[in-house]
Amino acid sequence: MEMKRVGEIMIPLNAFPHIPFWFNLRQALAALQNAEKERAAQGRVPLVILVFSAQNLLVGTVGRNEIMRGLRPGFSSAQSSEISGACLDVTSNKDLYSVFFSQERALKQLRNQVERQIVEFMAPIEFTVDYSDYVPHVIYCMIDHNLTFVPVVQDKQIVGMAYAEDVLHEVVKLLYPPQEIQKKFYGTSD
Repeated sequence: MEMKRVGEIMIPLNAFPHIPFWFNLRQALAALQNAEKERAAQGRVPLVILVFSAQNLLVGTVGRNEIMRGLRPGFSSAQSSEISGACLDVTSNKDLYSVFFSQERALKQLRNQVERQIVEFMAPIEFTVDYSDYVPHVIYCMIDHNLTFVPVVQDKQIVGMAYAEDVLHEVVKLLYPPQEIQKKFYGTSD
């Protein structure tokens, strides 16, 4: 079996939900909900939202973690000083947060948080691989940059995304012919 290049296994950009950089968390949540509905209807749809600039360039990504970070409960500095004269990190201390938790305050805070712009929380695009790079090179890049997916560039344009899962599936196919997979991994044969 011939070793594949990342361009052969990437997921094209048009398969991803996308939003402009000026969207807020509320709109990103709606895009994520729509993507999950599509996923259920079509099978596998990536659960990362691509964020584009006004010039239609990919500038970042937003996944569940980024949205959760944007919605993270916390206290304003005024509330923190009301709670204690000392410097307490109430938001990172679960016990302190539960002591001062109020459903009304939490709901009000969430309503305020969802109006914040997504660029405050998106993961910026900081690294790419080339369309013609071989799969082992992509593995090294993902490890070196601690990535689970990486944008793929062709002719100076981002054309898709390569996921670690797809890269690993390619490695398995490369190392083990289909008839050996059942035997090696499941201890059975045809």
